Amino acid sequence: MLLPNLFNSTPASHHDALRQFQQRLDEGLASGEYKPFVWPYRALGPHLLILYLLLPPTQSKVVYYARYPLFALIIYLSADSILNCRSSMVTVGYGIGLLNAWAVLWSATLIIWNDARGKFKRIEEHDGADGSLPSDQADGATKGVTTGAERLVDGVLKARHVDGEAKDSPGSPHKDTKISDSSRGEIYVWQTLAPTFHHRLDWVCDLVSNFRGVRWNHQISGLPPPPPHIQSSLQDPSIPSADARSHVTRADLIRRDLPNFLLCLIALDVLKTVTLHDPYFWGLPPSTPSPFPYPRLFRISLSLVFVYTSLSTIFLLSPLVFGVILGPNILGQHAWPWLYPSFFGSLSQVYRKGLAGLWGQWWHQLFRYAFEQAGEFAGRTTGWEKKSQKGMLLRIAVAFACSGTLHACASYTTLGDTRPIYGSFGFFMLQPVGIIAQRTASGWMKSRGLRARIPARLRGIANLVVVAVWCYVVGPMVADELAATAIWLYEPLAVSPIRALGGDRIWRWGGRWVRWYSADRWWRSGLAS
Repeated sequence: MLLPNLFNSTPASHHDALRQFQQRLDEGLASGEYKPFVWPYRALGPHLLILYLLLPPTQSKVVYYARYPLFALIIYLSADSILNCRSSMVTVGYGIGLLNAWAVLWSATLIIWNDARGKFKRIEEHDGADGSLPSDQADGATKGVTTGAERLVDGVLKARHVDGEAKDSPGSPHKDTKISDSSRGEIYVWQTLAPTFHHRLDWVCDLVSNFRGVRWNHQISGLPPPPPHIQSSLQDPSIPSADARSHVTRADLIRRDLPNFLLCLIALDVLKTVTLHDPYFWGLPPSTPSPFPYPRLFRISLSLVFVYTSLSTIFLLSPLVFGVILGPNILGQHAWPWLYPSFFGSLSQVYRKGLAGLWGQWWHQLFRYAFEQAGEFAGRTTGWEKKSQKGMLLRIAVAFACSGTLHACASYTTLGDTRPIYGSFGFFMLQPVGIIAQRTASGWMKSRGLRARIPARLRGIANLVVVAVWCYVVGPMVADELAATAIWLYEPLAVSPIRALGGDRIWRWGGRWVRWYSADRWWRSGLAS
């Protein structure tokens, strides 16, 4: 049953649904119930995080402990936006909750559970053709602080070369690190927080936006290691050996990602057209009659495919735009092809491992590092070892609780009739239950010798059946929640050839996306949507 203050009447079309959402927002803004999300004022939390990370390298205790009040301020600012800000644009409304909750979690990961300024480092290339490392690599910011562009060998700082040869480096402040002419060539180094501002700005922006940690020392598991020539230069035994995924060129990115991107565009047009025929996807409740048979199965399946296709389209933009179109001539080291591994894994992992493979290896791992760090923090707080059974269960539960919280906040900041705790959060908190139940059943069968008697192919089919049944049972919790947010009313493409063939207009984007908002204080004014 629809809330009376959400829809004045049952929408006759998706255009009518959007109009009523806009009316709901206008009434909320007029009454003071809602506030618009204004940039840059409402993005102050992430900006403060970046400014803190941009501080020069130092051993000051004041700077070190300033992270705690800063984190408290970020929590306050994010919570205020989640509680009060809304938008008639369904994607912006969903993003208000998701991104503000993520700002809190990512800030905790970088400055509370870790010391990113002092411990994190990334792989960088330096041209050794001039016989020296850049001056900011050789200059330490303070006594006892190294730049990470060098490594200790027998107690002496050495510069790392592609051929593995190391030359002495004085390491003294305000002196270039000289390299013999015979060692000219590319040099790859582990770079910590850089002393010079322009270098530090690039380092910090990459850190804050690189959620999976590709080319960083906190890179998540499952991603390809650096290519052999970089590993040869680094001489770091902690890096796994290069595999076939490490040998990627710009041409490989085109062959791998461009066809998939084009297929996603076609699929999005088809999916959008189909959803327009079912009022459930306009934000109406699941009790709404569906024009399609088997409504529960149809809606769960279509929601999953729509989510997967939408995310894939967005994810495929980064390798194509940064790695191919802009390329190294414009972006330099940020265009290395191996920096853009696929976001989704192979479906074979679901076949092999069931629910654990679904969430741990097939589904995108964009937020994995932050989820893992939250679990590690919980483990350190309780003293439960990672390898113990209760420690493992705790970390799994915390990871899914973080995911559930992100999606619940996203659901909360939309204008739809949502139930964030039961829907999004409840769905994700049930996932560890399913994973543990399947693992327990598999372990029980293995202990009694039953698993060995079942052919591997039949076990794989059983895993797929378990996943399908599980999704059918619990899937409506998140599918209905997504539909209630009206997220599927967004227009994914500027043009729709399929709807044009049906007599509708081909150009789909329009209206006012952004406006200037003037507030009572100048700093609260800015761009609103």
